[in-house]
Amino acid sequence: MALAATHALAFAVEAWLVWAVGRWGFGLGGAPVAGWALALACGAAAITLWGRFAAPRSVRRLRGGALLSFKIAAFAAGAAATLQTYGAIPAAGYLILSLAQL
Repeated sequence: MALAATHALAFAVEAWLVWAVGRWGFGLGGAPVAGWALALACGAAAITLWGRFAAPRSVRRLRGGALLSFKIAAFAAGAAATLQTYGAIPAAGYLILSLAQL
């Protein structure tokens, strides 16, 4: 049961990371087309980096301290995007949950 909860929390934190970075990218674009393009680009970048370096089945998965550092940096980017887009309270909540997931 605890393992299932840990996996669910990890999935939620990672999914929010992609959403928050994409939503932040959307806010950078002035016109709707530019916003959607930036949202897709930022979200795709987050997915690509996570999939390459942090996904459990990745061939190039980082290990040890490098993996921990990557996850902290990724979650910090998600918290910064959440702060910029949604404010301090959601960003703090995300940061607490993401650090608890480590």
